[in-house]
Amino acid sequence: MVDRIFRSRFLRTVVPIVLAALSTASAHVVPSMTLEADFSAGGTYSLRINVDPRIFLATDPTTLPPVPASWYREQTPEQIAATHQKAQEYLSGALVVLFEGKKDVLPACEIQPIDGSDNTPLKADTLEVHLLAVAKGEVPAGATTFQIDFAHDANTSLILLHTQGGNSDLRPQVIFPGETSRAFHLKAAAPPVTASPASPQAAPSAKQSPSPASDANRLYLIVAVSITAILVIVGWQLLKHYRHHHRFHRRPKPNDVNN
Repeated sequence: MVDRIFRSRFLRTVVPIVLAALSTASAHVVPSMTLEADFSAGGTYSLRINVDPRIFLATDPTTLPPVPASWYREQTPEQIAATHQKAQEYLSGALVVLFEGKKDVLPACEIQPIDGSDNTPLKADTLEVHLLAVAKGEVPAGATTFQIDFAHDANTSLILLHTQGGNSDLRPQVIFPGETSRAFHLKAAAPPVTASPASPQAAPSAKQSPSPASDANRLYLIVAVSITAILVIVGWQLLKHYRHHHRFHRRPKPNDVNN
């Protein structure tokens, strides 16, 4: 079931690479969310969000270690429902979708656990658990742009990917709290095709293998997302170091000195 929902092959490849980059960048992995927005030719869209539970379990998720799979497995059905509700509340407060610049609420998500290392269903040897949240909706009529507004009080960064008509945008975006993603331009929905009764049906064509250009696009995307993730971690760590240094090494103000 998870494999069908998380069917994008490039995302199943990219996210483990991103997570590996994060783990090598710091002793405590800096949690982040990955969101893939997929737009179909029929005018519908889906948002597949990889959620590290630490972002809704703690105000500062870097204070927690990766969440083990046993944490989820040992929950009762009532506790699982409460966990999913916490995840939904966090996402609803942190993410706002915009079509043509107009804000809209995040649709209700279907949530299920996945292996945090490779985004597959939980296995017996799964060490770290993530949640896969999937929201679906219809693109408003006439909308030509899509954006994500990331709340100021979000406690992580967001990696945003776009897919349209099976084609992936090779420019992943990194969004920090309080920022809005750049506009992604949507293609007009294709009109429904009606078969002519007089025209004979064409014989089914043989399944075509992926073209070299398509494979190259996937490779470029993997490299781009990996580099982006590394830059996010380096920038985040530098920002925390600057704030710490500024707080404890600032010059005393005149009022701080006793006369």
